[in-house]
Amino acid sequence: MDEPRTNSLIERIWYSERHSPGQRLSALALTPLSWAYRLGLAMHGALKPVKVDRPVISVGNLTVGGNGKTPLVIELVSMLQGRGKRVAVVSRGYGRASRGLLVVSELAEQSRTAATAGDEPLLISRRCPQAGVVVGEDRLAAARLAIERCDPDVIVLDDAFQHRRLHRDLNLCAIHAGRGFGNGRLLPRGPLREPLSALQRADMLIFTYSGGKQISELRSMHNLPDNIPACSLDFSPAGFSKGPELSEAEHPKDEPVFAVCAVAAPEGFLNTCNQAGLNVAGYLAFADHHSFEPRDITRIESACRRLGVETVVCTEKDLVRLQDSTTYLKIIGLRLEARWTGEKWSDPVSLFYSTSISKL
Repeated sequence: MDEPRTNSLIERIWYSERHSPGQRLSALALTPLSWAYRLGLAMHGALKPVKVDRPVISVGNLTVGGNGKTPLVIELVSMLQGRGKRVAVVSRGYGRASRGLLVVSELAEQSRTAATAGDEPLLISRRCPQAGVVVGEDRLAAARLAIERCDPDVIVLDDAFQHRRLHRDLNLCAIHAGRGFGNGRLLPRGPLREPLSALQRADMLIFTYSGGKQISELRSMHNLPDNIPACSLDFSPAGFSKGPELSEAEHPKDEPVFAVCAVAAPEGFLNTCNQAGLNVAGYLAFADHHSFEPRDITRIESACRRLGVETVVCTEKDLVRLQDSTTYLKIIGLRLEARWTGEKWSDPVSLFYSTSISKL
C-alpha cells in the first residue's frame, strides 16, 4: 500500500527543507499575514491571568495540529486519578456546533455527541468517565463552572498554552519530536502559534512521538534550552474500541481492514496501524476534525466494497464522530497507550509534584 499524500502546499512550505520557486513565492506572500499575526499576539499577551480556587495544569503546544495533546491529557487525567485526585478537564470544544458553556460529563447519552461537545472533549469524557469535562469559549468561565459542578481537586486545561487569561500552576508544552517547529516561522508562513521564545513560559517540555530518543538528543535536535525540565513519551497501540462507550473490541487479526482518519498527521495513524499488526487494504484521509457526512460514508462504503473489506479502523477521535453514522460496516477505533521514555523522568507525576503543583 502506498503512503498517503498528506502534505498540503502550506505544510510543504512549513516543513520541507527545499522549496520550489512557486512555494518560495507563496511563502513570501504569507509574510505580511505573519506580521499581522505577531501584532495580534502582542495585544493578547497583555492580558493579566486570573486565578481560580483550584490548581490548574495546562496542556498545550507551540505549533498547530498533530502533537498528541489529547492522548497526553487522557494520560495525565489517569495519572492524577491514580493518586486519588478528582479531575475536571476544561476545553474550548473546537469544532462543535453548540455554543457557550456545557458540562459534557453531565449530558444524557443521546445528547453526548461530537457535534454537541467537540470530538476531543467527547473522547476525553468517554475514556475518563470519572472526570468532569466542561467546554466553553470562555475558559475562565468554564473553569469556574467546573469547580461549581464537578468539585475537582485539580483542573486540566486542554490546548491552552496560548490561552493567557486563566492562571495555571503548571504549564506543559507538548512538542512533536519528529516534526519539531518546522521552518520556525509564525502562522501562516510557518506552523508556530507563538515565537519560540514563548517556551520560557513552560514549566515542562513533553516530547511526544519521541521514537525512544533520549531527552538530551531531542533538545539538541530542536535547539532547546537545558533550563526547562523535560520528559518524553511514545504512543503505542493498545487494543481496539467500539460503540458509544468505547468498550473493548476484538483485534481483526488477519482480516483486511480499511483505514480512515481525520487527524493532522494521517501518516502517523497508518504507522500505528502497522505497529498493531493490521492488514490495511486501503485508506482515506480527511482534514483534521472533519465532520463526516452521508456522502463521506458512501465514499468509504464504495471503497470497502471495491476491496472486499467489511471492517473500518479509525482513530478513537474519529470513532466518536463516526459512531452515529448509518452503515453496514463494522467500525472500530485503534486505542493508543502512552509510554513514558527518557533517561531522567520515567515517572512524570513525580516531576509534577516536585514543581509548581506540590500543593496537590
